[in-house]
Amino acid sequence: MMRRHWRPAAVAAVGITLLTSCGLNGQATTQSAELSDWFTVTSPAFRDGGEIPARFGCSGNGGRGKTPPLRWSGAPANTKAFAIVTDSADAPDGAAVLWLIANIDGTTTELVEGARPDKAVEGRNTSGKIGYTPPCPKRGDRQRYRYRYTIYALSEKVQMPQGAALKDSLNDIAKLTIGRGRITGNFSGA
Repeated sequence: MMRRHWRPAAVAAVGITLLTSCGLNGQATTQSAELSDWFTVTSPAFRDGGEIPARFGCSGNGGRGKTPPLRWSGAPANTKAFAIVTDSADAPDGAAVLWLIANIDGTTTELVEGARPDKAVEGRNTSGKIGYTPPCPKRGDRQRYRYRYTIYALSEKVQMPQGAALKDSLNDIAKLTIGRGRITGNFSGA
C-alpha cells in the first residue's frame, strides 16, 4: 500500500482552499447564507473564545477524545438537517478539518458530549479519516490554537455516502446552507 506524506505547507494550502469553499473562513458562500442568517451556538463546557477543557483533547494530552457538548438556537424555521464541521485554521500542522458530520435531524438543538447522531453521515477529515479528531497539539506546546465548531442549517439532507471525500462533502454542504452558527474555543498542549 502506498502512503502519501504531505508537507505542512501543502496541507495548509489545501485546507485553506477547502475551508474557503464551505465558508469556514467567515465569508458566506451562498446567497442564502448572509450574515443575518447566523444563529447562536453555545457549549456548557466552554464559552465562545474560551479554553476548551483538557478532557476534550486527545489522549496524549490527558483527554478522552470526545466531542464537546454543543447547543444551538435561532436556526431558520425551514431547516431540514444540520451539518457540523470542526476545523482549526491555525493547528500545529496547518489548516485542518477535524470532523465533518451531516444529516443531523433538522429538529435537533443540541448534541451531548461524545454524541454521534443516528442516521447522520460522516465525511472524511483532512487526514482522510472518518470520525472526530480531537484537538491534539504536542504536549508542552503552550501556543493556544483556535478550534471552530460550525453548525450549518441545511435546506435538505446532503446526498453523500458515509466516508465521502472532504472536498465533495464541503461543497455539498455549501450548496444547501441556509444559515450557520459557530463557537470557537482555544486549546494548547500545556
